[in-house]
Amino acid sequence: MTVPFSMPMLEASARRVAAQPLPQQIAAHLRELIIHDELKPGERVREQPLSLELAVSRTPLRDALKILAVERLVDLHPNRGATVVNPSVAELRDLLRVYSTLEGLAGQMACERAVQNDIDAAHRWHQEMVGAFERRDKLSYFRANQAFHLGIIGASRNASLIEVHGQLNLRLHRVRYLAIMQQKDWTFVSNQHEAIIEALDKRDGALLGRLLVEHFSSAWRALDLLEAQQLNAAAAPAAAEL
Repeated sequence: MTVPFSMPMLEASARRVAAQPLPQQIAAHLRELIIHDELKPGERVREQPLSLELAVSRTPLRDALKILAVERLVDLHPNRGATVVNPSVAELRDLLRVYSTLEGLAGQMACERAVQNDIDAAHRWHQEMVGAFERRDKLSYFRANQAFHLGIIGASRNASLIEVHGQLNLRLHRVRYLAIMQQKDWTFVSNQHEAIIEALDKRDGALLGRLLVEHFSSAWRALDLLEAQQLNAAAAPAAAEL
């Protein structure tokens, strides 16, 4: 495995989150690699190369892996280290169904409980997405999109909803990232966000909830594509034997 970050990057991250202990900083780096598909599902997390690259001992690295295991991003195997979680498409579909329902509920509650600062922040992130769209900068678009949606979740002021949504967000982050990276019709997605922000402005909870659930169409398509890729990969060895 080639580790695509170095100690200077870790130090830069440490300056941004100086209050975080080292295991949390390492976990944040590994989380980004998993989310952005640089560490693949099922891939082994090799401790020795990582500890050398990051110039850290294996103790904080193992503590970081324990954090990711609690988040269900890696599986820990006794005497065999850790591997990136490789959920089935069926499991991801179940997660996405719950996740999208939570987003819809959060939208309804945000219309009831949001303060003006929440709405202003949503507008700012929407403008960030518009700018990224115009630059064709998918990574910046993805990050602004995440902040936009998490802002609506936070505006629900429902601690239980925010907690459960946050857990599922980590597990589905990779799928949502792939959905954005695979997105061809950005105009369609941009129009969806226009409607979402308008519903929030009007505090139309029923409409906003429905729009947020419907907004996950690209994530559902990403799962369909992932399933097709897995089926093709499984069929290739059998075809080669014919």
